[in-house]
Amino acid sequence: MSNVKLIYIGLGVIEIKLTGKEMEIMAVLWGRKEPITASELIETSSDRTWKENSIYIIMNTLIKKGAVELTYYKPTGTNTARAYKAIITAEDYALSSVASIKKFGKSGIPIDIDVLIKGIREMEEG
Repeated sequence: MSNVKLIYIGLGVIEIKLTGKEMEIMAVLWGRKEPITASELIETSSDRTWKENSIYIIMNTLIKKGAVELTYYKPTGTNTARAYKAIITAEDYALSSVASIKKFGKSGIPIDIDVLIKGIREMEEG
């Protein structure tokens, strides 16, 4: 199954491929109103033990894909931390996922949508 997602922004269409790990991070970002640092993301994530270096690598990939942006550097004691926010919304991603999916899992739910639903449920419970 292709992980190609068509994200509709304004009148244009952006093609984005998201991995499972990227989807997990996006679910956390979508659950936050304010930008989030890598440390905050690790604290927020309930089902994964992330390392900060892994977060930075995935965030840089998401920035290149146009899904996330670096918003500012946040003071954290004697250091500063990068803060990130999602550019695309969960709703836009879900709509484009449904529009582009051709294969469904045994449950009848598209495989990528299942990951998205789990992330949304976590946001609602959290």
